[in-house]
Amino acid sequence: MKLFRFSAIVGCAVAASIALAQGAAAQPKTALTEGMKAPALAVAKWVKGKPVAKFEKGKVYVVEFWATWCGPCKTSIPHLTEMAKKYAGKVSFNGISVWENKRDAKDTSYYATVDKFVKDMGVKMDYNVAIDGPAGAVSDAWMKAANQNGIPTAFIVDQNGTIAWIGHPMDGLDETLGQVLAGKYDAKAAAKKRAEAASAEAEMEAAFGELSLAISTQDYEKAAAVYKKVAAKMPASSRPQICASIYSAIFDADRAEAIKFGRANEADFNKDAMALNEVAWSIVEVNDATKEDYAWACSLAEKAAKLRDKDYAILDTYAYALYRTGDKAKAIEVQTKAVELADKDAAADPELKKELKDRLDLFKKV
Repeated sequence: MKLFRFSAIVGCAVAASIALAQGAAAQPKTALTEGMKAPALAVAKWVKGKPVAKFEKGKVYVVEFWATWCGPCKTSIPHLTEMAKKYAGKVSFNGISVWENKRDAKDTSYYATVDKFVKDMGVKMDYNVAIDGPAGAVSDAWMKAANQNGIPTAFIVDQNGTIAWIGHPMDGLDETLGQVLAGKYDAKAAAKKRAEAASAEAEMEAAFGELSLAISTQDYEKAAAVYKKVAAKMPASSRPQICASIYSAIFDADRAEAIKFGRANEADFNKDAMALNEVAWSIVEVNDATKEDYAWACSLAEKAAKLRDKDYAILDTYAYALYRTGDKAKAIEVQTKAVELADKDAAADPELKKELKDRLDLFKKV
């Protein structure tokens, strides 16, 4: 049974690579990163706590960017409050509200929204809070300059007024603050690591764009070569989805080439039940595949069934594959189990249950 298509993954990756290329010209040549002087906090309004006029030498600051409409930001606020208490007298915590309007330089109506939000949060948001102006001067100087496109994002400013760390406030902030306060944090090493990661990401995005072009122009030999290059640089856990995604994209245009690609790269997805099921189903659902291809699909479906022997959708694929290879007795046995498992699942779609039973009836026909 078809569970879902992986092919969207490649499309999303390609879209991201296009966006990356289009946005490159708008990004500063030298991004704000660790080891650089922190920009001023030229906020429009301080709504809570003690305003920060400048970063004073010898003091450590956390500058966190958030918005009233941001769910993850709301989750991180109590965490920041806990940290503000933990580092009271040692670190100044500052939450800067950004991206609350549509960059209309005359519209300040959102100030009231932020004011109310902070007031309603009360002691849950117990640190300095400010609002970026309608022109977005602070978000430009910090977030845009650092190529940060998501919130919440936090910056640590060290005792010398330089950026020491950039990241999610709930992922490494506490640990890094301890190192910064102890004078043991290496900002230059962090900047180097960030640059290397950004370079690797850009390289990967470009490769996905190249891969998409090869598939769209039916240059499958090149697509296979590019995939090998991409796979070598990605975690083994990511390969099954990407490989099955590429297989599906090729299958839509050229079944034989897709199967050729799948066989050549089977090692990259043969331990992932979802990917195995995706590839196997694409073959068993067609009526004119070769005996060899049905047999291959059956071997993949069997592996998937062994990995997830209580998944009736995957068992359905395995049963259909057995039927296609002529093993009706085994197909009936496996499909019967799939039907029984689906019947026990109160959340199973009635139409899905009917599909499984109809297939069982098909297998039982002489």
